[in-house]
Amino acid sequence: MIETLSDIPCELGESTLWDEATGRLHWVDIDRDLLFTLDWATRDVATMRLPSTVGSVGLRAGGGLVAALRHSLAFVDPVTREVEVVAEVEADVPGNRCNDGAVDPAGRFWFGTMDEAESGANGAFYCLRGDRTVTKAFGGIIVSNGPAWSPDGRTMYHVDSARSRITAYEFDPATGTVGAGRLFASDEDEAWFPDGVTVDAEGFVWNCKWDGGRIVRYSPDGAVDRVVELPVPRPTRCAFAGPDLALLAVTSARRGRGAAAPRSGHLLLLDPDARGLPAARFRAL
Repeated sequence: MIETLSDIPCELGESTLWDEATGRLHWVDIDRDLLFTLDWATRDVATMRLPSTVGSVGLRAGGGLVAALRHSLAFVDPVTREVEVVAEVEADVPGNRCNDGAVDPAGRFWFGTMDEAESGANGAFYCLRGDRTVTKAFGGIIVSNGPAWSPDGRTMYHVDSARSRITAYEFDPATGTVGAGRLFASDEDEAWFPDGVTVDAEGFVWNCKWDGGRIVRYSPDGAVDRVVELPVPRPTRCAFAGPDLALLAVTSARRGRGAAAPRSGHLLLLDPDARGLPAARFRAL
């Protein structure tokens, strides 16, 4: 059974993020510059408007969030509603914006940019470190999604949605160095595109399929392990949530083809018969 956890309709819901310390679940609506925070105990949802498009959020050590806004990175406090911009990103590339992101096991925030027209490989993949410096890992991306890491932190999964591929990179958790990449999974022969990704406690990779109405679970070697059908055509990102990390919260989009499905844009919740890993927290120096 798939529950509607929140029926607030997002045009482009994204960045599901469970905070085990506060018992709250966060997600965003990229198209409307909104951050949502759900109290797990009461199911009440607080809404915060951010100063620009928000592609993703991550947890911060000590509380609050780090956010990838259109052309900047910011620290956001959903309680006080304070926003502190800490770095600029591609301010000289007006056709790009920040998209998906996540904190690595050592506390760095990784995020990608994308070409809003989805026509050119103008995006790149970056790292925000604890000293507030931003470094570029690689470029040549059309639509960046992910990342996510294996339980040992030595493999990083990154998605270039427009190219229909998921790449597994060697990763050094001590230094934050991205190494050689290999094709992990490809949807080039399918009618859908890979979107957001997460990894469970067993090291299996869960990937939402935009225009596919499903989530696919891959084994660590890239083989399809399971397919979860959804009541929305455009799921965007999934994250393990709840006190035991035994449920899967899924965002979706109602823009375009999504408008035909009544539950599109709503936050969905399902039992995946798997458990997740706690989300890492950004650590400032």
